[in-house]
Amino acid sequence: MKISLKEIQGLIEGQTIEFKKSLSLRREALEALCGMINADAAKGKIIFGISPNGSVNGIEPGNLDTAQQTLAQHINHKFAPSIICSINVFECDGVNIIILEAKRATEISYHEYDGRAFIREGSTTRQLSYQEKHSLLKKRDRSHHNGPWKCNKYGALVGQLISYEFTGNSMKKTYNCECGGEFWPAD
Repeated sequence: MKISLKEIQGLIEGQTIEFKKSLSLRREALEALCGMINADAAKGKIIFGISPNGSVNGIEPGNLDTAQQTLAQHINHKFAPSIICSINVFECDGVNIIILEAKRATEISYHEYDGRAFIREGSTTRQLSYQEKHSLLKKRDRSHHNGPWKCNKYGALVGQLISYEFTGNSMKKTYNCECGGEFWPAD
């Protein structure tokens, strides 16, 4: 696949995008990705082969298939809970770049990379404290949230979730909206 130099130069590092000159900066890149998906935007994109100033360097010559497999294996072993991401190779200005994209699933409060949780603030990434992780859990985990709630399909707001389902000896909250969507904690 090809991507134009103009498209790359139109991107700006920030809340959801980070440029990394080389695959050797994998650790820093994945800490940034973790921070991006833990932020409220819940998504992130790392572009390997582009310098922070936007110049196209390309990734190190070698086997692109092996590079992608190594990156995917590292992600699978280091993120908890696991993340689903896409890894794509593009040709840009005559060299190859790798674009890694991921999103945080709604039901996940936060992810950790290599045993630590990060958050993205603008174009910087920092480690979350225990209190901040607990706060995200209370804010995003449906079982710990008292409302307000928002439908993910049509955006309808409700003050409190009052739907319960009784199964055997237990009671379970249900999160289904009349429209077919699901209720999630409103930000």
